[in-house]
Formats: sequence, C-alpha cells, structure tokens
Amino acid sequence: MTVVILGSVFAEAQQEPPPVPFPKVEQEELFLQAIEALDTGKTDTMVQLLDRAVPLDPNNPFAYVKRGQLFDLIGNNSRAVEDFSKALAYRPAFADVYQMRGCNQFKLGNVNAAVQDWQAFLQLKPDKEAEHWQICVGFALLGHYEEARKRFDWHSTTNTQDLEVAFWHFLCVARTEGLEVARERIKSAPEEKRVPMTELHALFAGKGTEADVWLAVERGTPDKAERAKREFFAHYYLGLLRQSEGKLDEAKQSVKEALSIAKANDGFIGDSPGGQLRGGDIARVHLQQIDQQLTEQAAWENRGPGGVATGLAYLATGAGIILLIGYALRQQRRRDTSLELAEKSST
Repeated sequence: MTVVILGSVFAEAQQEPPPVPFPKVEQEELFLQAIEALDTGKTDTMVQLLDRAVPLDPNNPFAYVKRGQLFDLIGNNSRAVEDFSKALAYRPAFADVYQMRGCNQFKLGNVNAAVQDWQAFLQLKPDKEAEHWQICVGFALLGHYEEARKRFDWHSTTNTQDLEVAFWHFLCVARTEGLEVARERIKSAPEEKRVPMTELHALFAGKGTEADVWLAVERGTPDKAERAKREFFAHYYLGLLRQSEGKLDEAKQSVKEALSIAKANDGFIGDSPGGQLRGGDIARVHLQQIDQQLTEQAAWENRGPGGVATGLAYLATGAGIILLIGYALRQQRRRDTSLELAEKSST
C-alpha cells in the first residue's frame, strides 16, 4: 500500500471563507427535525428527513457535512464518506471534513485512505500536526513503523498524560530495532491516572508481570463501566505487546477479547462525529490488520504448486525488496551451477 503525500494543491483554497450553514430555512428545519428524531431513537425517520432536506439545496456543502456527521453517529460510515466527499467537491479547503472523512474511512477499514485524508487535513492545518495521534496509529497499522515512530515522538511532546502513546511507540521501535531497544527507549507519562496503565507500562518495560496487570484490574471496587475500561485496556495492550514480540496469534486473541468488551459496553465504538476515533473502533480495525498479516503468513508457509510465485509476491510486499534480491541472486547462482554441470557432462 502506498500513502500519498499531498502537495500544495490547497494553497489557494486555504483562503476560502467558511460556508453559510443553511441559506434555506426549509432545509434547516428538516435537519432540526432529523436531530429530534435521532434523540428519540427513530433513526429511520432521521434518515428519511435528511434525504428530504439535502435536495432542497443540493449545492449547499454544509448540508452534506451535517448529514455525514449524523450518519457517522448511527454507524453508517459508508454514507458518511459519500457525504463528506460531496462537501469537499464544493469546498476542497474544508479542512475538518478531511479529518471526519478520514475517521470514517478508518472505521470502514480503509486505513490507507484514512491516512491520506488526515494528511490533507494537516496540510490545511499544520498547527494540528503534533497533536494528531490518529495518523500515528494509522501509519503503525499500515506497517510504516519508522514513520509512525517519528510521529509518536512528536506527539509525545504535547501529550504527557497518555501511556497509550508509549505503548504504540514501543510497537514501532520493537518492529524496527528489536525488543531490547524498545524497552530501553520506552516513553513515560507521569500524569497517566488510568488503571491498569502503570502495570502495563512496567510489563512493556520488562519489569512487571501479566499477573500484576490483572491484579490492578481487580483493585478496589470498580463499577461496571470502570471495570469494562480496565479490562479493555488490559486485553488490548497485552495484544499490542504480543504483536511487538512477533506473536501474532496471541495478539489476535487479546485484541479480539478487547473488541468483545467494546461491543458489549457503551462508549467504546462510534458516536464520535467530530472527527475522532474510540478504542473499539481502533480494536476492530487492528484485528482486521492482524488477520491480514496471519493470512499472508499462512500463504507463505503453506505454498504448494506455484508457491514460488506466491512466495515472491509475499517477499516483495511483506518482507522487503532486500530479501527478494537475495532470492534472485541465489537463483542466478543455481543457474550458473547448472550450466557448469551441463558443460561438464557434455565433454
């Protein structure tokens, strides 16, 4: 997968004024009714009202933005992406819409498209780059660990209370320079208060145990919501640690457990129309990425007839061009040896 670095196509567009929200009162009224329908749980009615509202002024980009946000709220991410794209066709410098479309692309599992949208957002709002953690996660999930590491380094200068940054940074260093280096360079977050983050940090650093993490989860008398958060963090970041160690099967199981908790409790998935992601959103896409890696591994390990071609494809995409070149050199040596033997046998 190739991440496109966007150029300066937005330079002139940056000067465009913000759109007028609702020039037509009738359109605004239908949107207000749609929001009321959503508040009462009538999502079908909400969609019907929105689909009546937008055609009243089809050239109003804000109408597409607002409808996209409401689709995001009910988890209809594909329609949200469609609406945000229509808004951007009218207003290509609508920075926040790139951010929102990127989050919806991510929720759909389109991580590469999400990263491209976030890059566009940051082209238009470069002052947001240091605090933009979503693009850091996106690069890490795509396997661009060095780029992700650099961005997490930058992000950590503005975020001193979040050990999740330390854990993602650990993954990036471990996959590029090894576990020992990752342990030596693990970041700290002295203002982190969530449980069991301190115990997870000690485990990542090689100074704690998994038992310590689960004892912390049980500490005190957490209510249902607090327990769900603790168990989610424990499972998810144990999965990230296993991935850092190259144990993808174990990583998958832990991330899957975290996702089950997210699905069973409120506040972990979706419901973030302002251009954000929640833990459950990330866990779901992360699980998809791990499954893809395991599938590629299985294809490489179990290749049968025609497996050389499959193996070469895997090497080219997964293990790097250096291994591919090494394979080609070995093949050349074999051909040279075969020619020598053929010449000897013919004399």
